[in-house]
Amino acid sequence: MLFHVLGARYIYSYVPYDEWFERLAGFDLTQAFRLRRNHYDRFVHFMFGLLIPRVVREAQVRYFDVPKQASRFFAIEFVLAFSMLYELFEWGLTMILSPSDAGAYNGEQGDIWDAHKDMTCAAIGAIIWYVLSLLKSGRERMPASNSR
Repeated sequence: MLFHVLGARYIYSYVPYDEWFERLAGFDLTQAFRLRRNHYDRFVHFMFGLLIPRVVREAQVRYFDVPKQASRFFAIEFVLAFSMLYELFEWGLTMILSPSDAGAYNGEQGDIWDAHKDMTCAAIGAIIWYVLSLLKSGRERMPASNSR
């Protein structure tokens, strides 16, 4: 939620992450990777995909008695579905607002594939979470070695 609060404060397209990164690391992230736009919105989508599945999985297991293995799958499906619904909301808003206001709101910044890339970032975050959760569960099931 803090990433969203920060994005709402500055409007996602104008979050000054380059200035912050330059103060911390000493170089301009946008110039280093030759980026053409502010990618803070993509970062937030990625973090949504990475951080939300655990919360969704815990709620499923704890409150709805969903088996742990199935809950992993449903957590990823939640991320994908929610990302799609959010992008549809943004699209609907662009149909209501004037084109100049809509572009400033949803942060597409001239990229007609923005919604697709945003959903992909969320999916990549969710897949990374899935792999990490599988690795963690595998370590938890391993028997402790007998060291003498």
